[in-house]
Amino acid sequence: MTLKARDEYLNRLIEAIDVPVIKVISGVRRCGKSTLLDLFESYLLSNGIEGERIIRVDMDLRDVKEKVSNWKDMYDLVANKIKKGVRNYVLLDEVQNIDDWESALISMYTELDADFYVTGSNAIMLSPHLGAKLVGRFIEIPILPLSFKEYIDFTDSKNEDASFREYVKTGGFPSVALLHEKPMLQKDMLRGIYSTVLDLDLAKKNEIRDAVLLRNLAEYLIENVGNTISANSISDYLNSSGRKSNPHTIEDYLLMMERAFLLYRVRRYDISGKLRLKTLGKYYVVDPGFRGLIGGRPDGAGRILENIVYLELIRRGYEVSIGKIGPYEVDFIAKGWGDECMYIQVTKTMSEESVAERELRPLLEIKDNRPKLILSMDPDVIEDYNGIKHSNIIRWLLDK
Repeated sequence: MTLKARDEYLNRLIEAIDVPVIKVISGVRRCGKSTLLDLFESYLLSNGIEGERIIRVDMDLRDVKEKVSNWKDMYDLVANKIKKGVRNYVLLDEVQNIDDWESALISMYTELDADFYVTGSNAIMLSPHLGAKLVGRFIEIPILPLSFKEYIDFTDSKNEDASFREYVKTGGFPSVALLHEKPMLQKDMLRGIYSTVLDLDLAKKNEIRDAVLLRNLAEYLIENVGNTISANSISDYLNSSGRKSNPHTIEDYLLMMERAFLLYRVRRYDISGKLRLKTLGKYYVVDPGFRGLIGGRPDGAGRILENIVYLELIRRGYEVSIGKIGPYEVDFIAKGWGDECMYIQVTKTMSEESVAERELRPLLEIKDNRPKLILSMDPDVIEDYNGIKHSNIIRWLLDK
């Protein structure tokens, strides 16, 4: 099968060729990290790099697992493949499966003549070991499931509205998107990915004894994407539902979910006081298909749109916060490079006067001159409300 290109990520790897840092490709399981390495390997081969100079090792393969049981084995496996006297390119897949893999990587980086590309399904930047051993020596390239723009390409769709309805329901995992004409298989595939993330990347890796609590917590958070919550409020809810828990355990599980890229935490920012707040953040799920899988709340259509916009903002390189301005809330503050910043509200429609007033009020309270944007599903939009721009979500996602 011909590999579908993901040019945005591939171009970032190409730009980083021979830059003297380790390139760490991170993201949730099955989001396309290994395929990206395939595409990158093909690029190297097509641009004159001989195959013997490209060392590809997948730590998930059984024959590799039989040979590699610790970081020294990992080092020896790669070092024995290095071709002397020329530049080598080392592509290591799913390194988090090897204990203390950071030690192997730093040894290889300092001793071998090679350019290193590494993938992992746990949040590399959140690893205290990596931070201590590789500080200043790596860059992280985070990968997400398909954007809606990529989804259109993967499915060869000509109907954007119908495709968006399906994207909201089934999400953007590449293997799921390629089954868009087989909805039952899509659901089975998505369920398998979700269970693997919970059972392997979370429960097994972190030696969690109460897997039922973990699953209940994950479902609660996915159902409540976009709602402000705290460890205390979650614990109170679970206890009232008959699931014994405490805020400390909830905090631990939340951090594990972030590290496995299942959920993203977004903190609040006081716009007037220019202060980052410590309480009542929000969580967004890595793929909208997970919410469709577990069955979201019937009043959550606007929240899943908000989730999709959040994911698109981080794809585009923004640092995202929730805005607080007096008693009002701004869905997103998106900060880019330097002084670039914009304020965004997401809603299903602006056609109702009460909704329009609710969405406009927080933006009108902000007195600086940075761009302000409302995104909705309205097919026909009033493009400007006293300087506040308004766009259709689908057109915005497709950069139209």
